[in-house]
Amino acid sequence: MAVEGNHGFWGDLHRPDITPKQADFSVIGIPFDGLASARKGAALAPERLRYWSRHVTPFSEDRTRLKDLTVCDLGDIPITNPESDFNMVRQRVATLPNMPILLGGDHSVTIPILQGQRERYKDMRLGVLWVDAHPDLCDNFDGSRLSHACVMRRGLEFGIEPHDVCMVGLRSWEDQEIDIIENGGVHVYTAADVAERGIRKVADSIHNILNDCDAIHISLDIDCLDPAFAPGTGIPEFGGLTSRDVLTLLKSMQGLPLVGLDVVEIAPPLDPSEATVFAGLKIIMEYIAVIAREKQK
Repeated sequence: MAVEGNHGFWGDLHRPDITPKQADFSVIGIPFDGLASARKGAALAPERLRYWSRHVTPFSEDRTRLKDLTVCDLGDIPITNPESDFNMVRQRVATLPNMPILLGGDHSVTIPILQGQRERYKDMRLGVLWVDAHPDLCDNFDGSRLSHACVMRRGLEFGIEPHDVCMVGLRSWEDQEIDIIENGGVHVYTAADVAERGIRKVADSIHNILNDCDAIHISLDIDCLDPAFAPGTGIPEFGGLTSRDVLTLLKSMQGLPLVGLDVVEIAPPLDPSEATVFAGLKIIMEYIAVIAREKQK
């Protein structure tokens, strides 16, 4: 990749001369929005995130230095037919020698990501921090079991235990999700819970639950944020988390065995200001900072 702008790709962390074995993170784009049920545009997010990643610095907001960490950007995995092509994502995630950061795409791309992580940590207790306006626990939506509304239902079928799933920011429901939400054992923290209890108390509760896991994947749908902060998404839901809520939640995961992140549902065409892209980029860089602080202990 040619370097332009103020910095190199991923705030100068990208090293085109190294392999995933030599890097701390592998970045993979999945530019696919064919299973989004409403507005399209998320397929364009990986390109815009990469483009603007040249304009961030190798520091977190608390001045954690990131320059000792390295990123190997593996480019995109093209999806034409999800029924078959999702297997490429699963396989890539399952066999990576380092930590994946995956760029959606609509949330359906997380189905093979969770499957790959489940295979990678098959003899371990895999937890999921799910940050989203929607639980995505439908069994079938719009005639597809691979819909972006079915992601966490498929994850449970892959063997992720409900009591190892913490869902934050929820505020929209389908009838077929209610039984799992109320009786299935997943831990639910609605956006209203966060507003009423405060993000620090919610984050402490989540940390205590996920602390029992051997590995934790974070799946973050940008619609977890209130549309005031991230309007460029397929189904914006009024009354969401604030930007500070999300950053505090990420930082509060310090000390947990984090093993990957996906950021999905950023739809650049729906936000000409690109503030939604920058929100996703900030989340990725602050996630990297959590890992950096762990390594600096």
